[in-house]
Amino acid sequence: MDPHNRQLPGAGVASAEFRPTRYRPPAGATRALLIRHGLQAAYRPHEDSTHQGDPPLAPGGQRQAQRLAARLAEAGVSAICTSPARRARETAEPLAHLLELRPRVVEGLREVGLGEWEGGTVHQRVREKDPAWARVLETERWDAIPGAETNEELHSRVSRALLEVREEFRGQVVAVFTHDGVIAAALALAARASSFAFASSDHGSISELVLESEGSWRVRSFNDTSHLRVREAGRQ
Repeated sequence: MDPHNRQLPGAGVASAEFRPTRYRPPAGATRALLIRHGLQAAYRPHEDSTHQGDPPLAPGGQRQAQRLAARLAEAGVSAICTSPARRARETAEPLAHLLELRPRVVEGLREVGLGEWEGGTVHQRVREKDPAWARVLETERWDAIPGAETNEELHSRVSRALLEVREEFRGQVVAVFTHDGVIAAALALAARASSFAFASSDHGSISELVLESEGSWRVRSFNDTSHLRVREAGRQ
């Protein structure tokens, strides 16, 4: 055969087309919609209040919860999981009511343990530019805060919690109401990224993580707030 006259693979099939494929979760995969709770009530260090350590939603957070429910009503959600924190449970309530679902509280979805900065103190420390917060950001280590949970402890806990969700709700779409630190840990684990690569998601935002049945985790979206922006624009 003439080496200059070889037929390339597929040659002669003039009508053949090979279009890009679109990712589809494989059978048995669980789509976890990771939702950061709505804006909580402000921390007031000199106020003797029982809710300082477990604050409720602020009025703005309640509106965010309603908008989340409207957004997710047609998303195929068949289960709801939530952190035990009040602000997460209150954010889940409108969707649970709309879909007539009972949220499952998952202890492992609680926020990062902040040691000496628990009870809302973290917000004061950040505002006052506490040097320890600069070390947290520089090192991407939560345990730069005295007594705080280590990154390894957090990642292990979050991994166990999400595997629990995957096993219980295989093949389903699950709305997971949780916290910024948990979402950042989950997505960093999936993407094999640095610990704070996905930090600082917005209140009321949605990030999607696909938990495939064979063990792979895939980040599909991060910090989607389109449901909040559209409605805010309509109020102006």
